[in-house]
Amino acid sequence: MFRILIANSKGGCGKTTITSTLAGYYARAGRVTSLVDCDPQGSSLGWNQLRGAHRAPVRALASNDPVHGLGAGWVLRLPSDTQVLLIDTPAGLRPHEFGPFARHADVLLVPVVPSPLDLRATLGFLDVVRRLPEVRQGQLRVGLIANRVRERTVAVRDLDATLQRLTQTCLVRIRDSQVYLKMAAAGMSLFEDDSTAARGHRDDWAALIEWLTLREQERRAHGKVAFLPTARPGTG
Repeated sequence: MFRILIANSKGGCGKTTITSTLAGYYARAGRVTSLVDCDPQGSSLGWNQLRGAHRAPVRALASNDPVHGLGAGWVLRLPSDTQVLLIDTPAGLRPHEFGPFARHADVLLVPVVPSPLDLRATLGFLDVVRRLPEVRQGQLRVGLIANRVRERTVAVRDLDATLQRLTQTCLVRIRDSQVYLKMAAAGMSLFEDDSTAARGHRDDWAALIEWLTLREQERRAHGKVAFLPTARPGTG
């Protein structure tokens, strides 16, 4: 199971858009895809509930307990044949709440929007991320996504200047577009809509998809294992 964590302590940065877009991509590609929505707002879960029966299935579960993140019991709740797991986290995660999520992921994607206040909050979150043992030891790879980008604006220039100073890789720049609102309302992903408007935005995601593919290949090569919890005596 390849586990993708989407997180940022700042709300409104587009975590659900990233989660749903990637879920649709993997599902349409024929991968057995599961999604865990840990945000009490349930936006990713709501997106999945809007999907028509003719769409490639995405199996979604809800959890709004940030204190415990995805504990060992969650491994048992997930469909056993899951190939790709996407984890949509809540906003406002405190350092001690984020750690349990990080321990159950192979990669972390952090959406960043070109807003001075949002960027300041994101920098604080990235400082927490850098201190995680999983990150320091290279077990959890981190990628940044510049989201809702409107080129040739002052906010985007400030964002670019900040990103250049960070050690994490900025993988892609996702343009601000009404296409994503249309997709969300229909329970669809950009990769499930073959209209001209949707196809025109797919190139924005190409580098991210390539990066994730490489990270998944690395994970297989190193044989990283997620251990199942051991049943207590008398519980079967």
